[in-house]
Amino acid sequence: MIPHSPAVAPMPFSWRLGIGLGIVALASAVFVARPSFATETGTDPKFLKVQAAAGILCFFSLCAMLSKNLRAVRLRTIVGGILLQFVLAMAITHVGIVKQGFQAVGKAFTVMVECSDQGAEFVFGSLSKVNGPSGFVFAFKALPPIIFVSSLFTVLYYLGVLQLLVKLFSRTMEVIMGTSGAETLSVAANVFMGQTEAPLIVKPFVPRMTRSELLALMGSGMAHISGGMMAVYISYGADPVAILSTCVMACPCSLYLTKLLLPETEHPETMGGAKIEVPREHANVIAAAAAGVKDGLMLALNVAAMLIGFLAFIALFDAMIGGVKPQLLKAGVAPENLAWVSDDLSLTYIFGKLFYPVAYLMGVDSTECTKVGKLLGLKLAANEHVAYLELKKMFAAGEITERSKVLSVYALSGFANFASVGIQLGGIGAIAEGRKADLAMLGMRALFIGFLTTLINASVAAIIW
Repeated sequence: MIPHSPAVAPMPFSWRLGIGLGIVALASAVFVARPSFATETGTDPKFLKVQAAAGILCFFSLCAMLSKNLRAVRLRTIVGGILLQFVLAMAITHVGIVKQGFQAVGKAFTVMVECSDQGAEFVFGSLSKVNGPSGFVFAFKALPPIIFVSSLFTVLYYLGVLQLLVKLFSRTMEVIMGTSGAETLSVAANVFMGQTEAPLIVKPFVPRMTRSELLALMGSGMAHISGGMMAVYISYGADPVAILSTCVMACPCSLYLTKLLLPETEHPETMGGAKIEVPREHANVIAAAAAGVKDGLMLALNVAAMLIGFLAFIALFDAMIGGVKPQLLKAGVAPENLAWVSDDLSLTYIFGKLFYPVAYLMGVDSTECTKVGKLLGLKLAANEHVAYLELKKMFAAGEITERSKVLSVYALSGFANFASVGIQLGGIGAIAEGRKADLAMLGMRALFIGFLTTLINASVAAIIW
């Protein structure tokens, strides 16, 4: 049993109401002010930064409004996390040596994709070079990098390289933010590992974690992507540095949002540090590489199956709602009574309208908010693969600019979708059988944190762009 700290007075409803009204007022102000900063080529770049700054305040305030209790929030964790997030963002984009380092790592991922092409060409022959409607045949071009990068990362984990990087980053966050060792280790591990693999690095502590620590574990998993997925998205045409930077920035961001939404009111077992154990699961490097290939194959098959299923459901939904207006017209309803219904009614159309304000607050030019809003909706309802493939098509067709493409990469680089809630319940629940009830209760909060983290990262990128 984890001992509880002294009770904290509940958060007054008037606080939530005041924060909510503040969000509405700030968002309305930047929407109303936009026409004053319109130019012949779009919106004044300086005002786009103001939009993004307002967006950060709105997203952060939304989390504060839904907080379990603002009275229990530790100021050190929030301020330290925000400062670390901005310092990382500025270092990656403006400090020469750091920027060059990230560019080198991004280039390394590009090389990994090219290397995997060699293996794909040997197995699939000319099929791996055949271009389809989206520019490549998905099964022969996008899936092979998952297998190769999975194998490579398994080898790096066996050698202890990843653990050293994770320990360095997690220790930095512990000192600055004052969070527990176990949750910080898992959050840092998400830079390289998936949402069900990263918790394994702190497996002994998971069953006894506090609810706030469990939420950090889950929320961070949804705010990141795995190393294998980085290679895939780069093969889709995503900017490598943008993907790397948003994954690094997501560490402090997802952690401070967790402590804002569900403040720590218990006594974490690992407050002050957690020792990293490097399990020798494989006999040697060759065995590790082979195991990574096997895991990568299962992941690649899962990605392919998820895409087939989700894209089919989206097509079915589009067919259903797209046929409503024609059927009503056939039934004798006057056209003028249906003028408000779009002729191109579809799921992406609905997402574009629904997430337009979110894209606007990210700092996207108003002329492209509907397009980016569609991507955000697709990522949340389906998954990031569907959204990235749509982004690839949009950019190739000239529907969005390079700036909106980069901001979209920041916003889409995460596992925050409804399917991930079930994935985490199964994956994390397997190593903490007694906490499945808590995991189920925290699932939607974790989704909220993961999605909000990527939005804030995109807004930060819009400011320093």
